[in-house]
Amino acid sequence: DVSYNDIRSLPPDSGLSNLRRLQNLFLQNNDISEIHSESFAGLTTLRVLNLSSNKLESLPESLFAGSRDIREIHVQNNSLYELGRGVFQRLEQLLVLDLSMNQLSSNQIDEGTFLGLIRLIILNLSHNSLTRIDARTFKDLFFLQILDLRNNSIGFIEDNAFLPLYNLHTLNIAENRLHHITAHLFNGLFVLSKLTLNNNLIVNIDSQAFKNCSDLKELDLSSNAIQEVPEALHELSFLKTLDLGENQISGFRNGSFKNLNQLTGLRLIDNSIGNLTVGMFWDLTGLQVLNLAKNKVQQIERGTFERNTEIEAIRLDANFLSDINGVFTTLASLIWLNLSDNHLVWFDYAFVPSKLKWLDIHGNFIERLGNYYKIQDELHIKTLDASHNRIKELDELSIPNSIEVIFINNNFISLVKANTFLEKTNLARVDIYANELSKLELNALRLYPVPENKSLPEFYLGGNPFNCDCSMDWLPVINNMTSSNMRQYPKVMDLENVMCQMTYSRGTVHIPATEAKPSEFLCKYETHCFALCHCCDFDACDC
Repeated sequence: DVSYNDIRSLPPDSGLSNLRRLQNLFLQNNDISEIHSESFAGLTTLRVLNLSSNKLESLPESLFAGSRDIREIHVQNNSLYELGRGVFQRLEQLLVLDLSMNQLSSNQIDEGTFLGLIRLIILNLSHNSLTRIDARTFKDLFFLQILDLRNNSIGFIEDNAFLPLYNLHTLNIAENRLHHITAHLFNGLFVLSKLTLNNNLIVNIDSQAFKNCSDLKELDLSSNAIQEVPEALHELSFLKTLDLGENQISGFRNGSFKNLNQLTGLRLIDNSIGNLTVGMFWDLTGLQVLNLAKNKVQQIERGTFERNTEIEAIRLDANFLSDINGVFTTLASLIWLNLSDNHLVWFDYAFVPSKLKWLDIHGNFIERLGNYYKIQDELHIKTLDASHNRIKELDELSIPNSIEVIFINNNFISLVKANTFLEKTNLARVDIYANELSKLELNALRLYPVPENKSLPEFYLGGNPFNCDCSMDWLPVINNMTSSNMRQYPKVMDLENVMCQMTYSRGTVHIPATEAKPSEFLCKYETHCFALCHCCDFDACDC
């Protein structure tokens, strides 16, 4: 191992050829820019060679002539633009070849490049300058299992180019320039389980494109120019995850996902999908995760998800929804729901299923966290983000008893009623900063006694226009009240950022709460003094 040094060349007399029994040679992360065809002469037992992260521009033709039993060659992250003709030929024991992150063009990768590599399992050609793949490029790679072609400039792949690769299970052609997927492109890929085609220019997929790779489990078609759900998907009855995000799909019809009853994950983020109606997702009976964020959904018909009984997570954030009443109530398995950045005005806990644990409704126009049916113990929400809405007040029914973390900052809250948090025994964090609170009674923050082995809930109160009169004298000392009050109040984490308006104080009007003195928390004296009192050395002054 001579990696991470300053070696600049490997001349024939470097001494390596004397190491006849050497099996592993690590030369990565040097400054090697020159290598001789005889540099490894005599290394007949060499098994692993790592030349990655150097400055090589070419590999000489007979570099591996004396190392026929080599198993792994790593030359990624160099500046290779030229390969000696037949440099890898007759390396019949080679299992791993990594040529990624170089400057290899299609002129260097041809039908002779991988000739005779009959045991090769992993081939990495990613991050090069390939523009095309010919039908005979991979003709001897019968045992290849993983082929990585991502981040090239491939605009054309000849039909049947992958035909010899009948053991291939992972194929990555992402970040290229493919426009069309033809009927015969994937011929022969009978055991392919993962196909990645994201970030191409794909407009059209032939309806027969996947007929010979029906065992596919994962398919990524994101970030292309696809305008409708491809009919070719009907061949993929074993598909588990499908990514159609960041395309130009404006809608789909009943039957678009025909035969995909084993699909568990569907990603449709950032398309132009409009309203959702009954039947659209009925074929997806095994669906667990659905991502419809960043679309143009205005309405969801009741019953749209009624056959998706196993669904656990739904993203509908960044749409135009104004009403969700009756849409999710029957989804007994749903535990994660994101409805943020929509146009919701009305919200009630009756709108969400009882097993829901994570709910995000931030960035809407909600004025109240409604709980018309006064359901508390039936709810299981642990994390709630209702920030950036128009909520005006909180009471004990506004927040489920199961809550652990709640973000309710950046609203219009001016009132938190007494005992709002009293029964929230799992509470860990409350963000209520940047609201309109001018008064906050201590009883509003009261908790059931927190056990010694459990941390106090953390509250954030900064950015409120507190009017610190005599009813707020608890504020500067709340973090010191734990021992005398049986740990019944939270810890205010941003107390140094809480500002007080001292209404009856001479001098500075706004000061940090931590700097306010007890004598400055004043109220008007409203008790009537009878004429019998003695005040200012005068009798009966009615002070």
